Amino acid sequence: MNAEIQTIRFDETVPRIREGSVRGRGLSGKDGGRVQAVMYPFDLKVPGLNFRFSYDRVADGFFSPRHRHNFDQFRYVVSGTVNIGKGVTLKQGECGYFPEGTFYGPQQQEGDGEALVVQFPGPQGAQFIGPADFKIGAAKLLAEGGIFENGIYQKTLEDGHHFNQDGFEAVWESFTGKPVHYVAPRYAEPVIMKPEGFRWVPDPKRPGLDVKKLGTFNEYSTSLSQWRLAPNTVLPGEMLAAPQLRFVTRGEVSYGGKQLPERSAICVPDGVKSGPLESRNGAEILVIDVPMYVASVWQHVREQAAAQA
Repeated sequence: MNAEIQTIRFDETVPRIREGSVRGRGLSGKDGGRVQAVMYPFDLKVPGLNFRFSYDRVADGFFSPRHRHNFDQFRYVVSGTVNIGKGVTLKQGECGYFPEGTFYGPQQQEGDGEALVVQFPGPQGAQFIGPADFKIGAAKLLAEGGIFENGIYQKTLEDGHHFNQDGFEAVWESFTGKPVHYVAPRYAEPVIMKPEGFRWVPDPKRPGLDVKKLGTFNEYSTSLSQWRLAPNTVLPGEMLAAPQLRFVTRGEVSYGGKQLPERSAICVPDGVKSGPLESRNGAEILVIDVPMYVASVWQHVREQAAAQA
């Protein structure tokens, strides 16, 4: 089945499957702030590809230990602030790129914040586990007598020794049955983008559209940019060379007769002819391009991952 263009308004999102009481990246902690998330259930119809596109509310007191991922991540702060490490906080309108293999944290949230969070397989092509998979892996670990607290999985072994492991890492290994592999970091630390410091540049081929190119990353050219549509702009249909994810940050657009206000999202696969995108009163859109998810490229990435396993 081929992928189609998907549009999801905020009121059409799906609450995340609850894994339990969340403190940090664990399940059984007390006293900490929570992360409440709703999911935009996009599917690019590419075999073996899973990613998370969600809107997260991070409550005051949320804690997460210093850690790293075996996947890539973008965060865009919609309101408030989101702490990502000691003395490092993303403010409203700022973006962060968290590359696979790069440490960040510990996170200690002060005040509430709301953010778009996109987590997706990076260049190493590691399996990305979604909420349902996470729940299965965590339940297995809890059944073995362990607990999660402060983002750490803790278990007392038969010989009396205590076993501690990063919470996400433990769940990933529990579900997949394989050890987590982290690549050598491509970046020394997360990349923080401050869009206010970028200049809007008119798109010479699409009247009414201005663009801020915020960053292009890794060997597959994963990129982040912002679009600004002037009032009464109609962007013509097109066929993209790579999949693209769009999130409306201000104003409203219309696609296929469907009104898409703030916090709506659009998933545009490669090789699919889209219709026009319209904005009557103007709008701004956060745009993520993922060339690595072209089916033939992704297949090559997965083959390389399997050969190195």
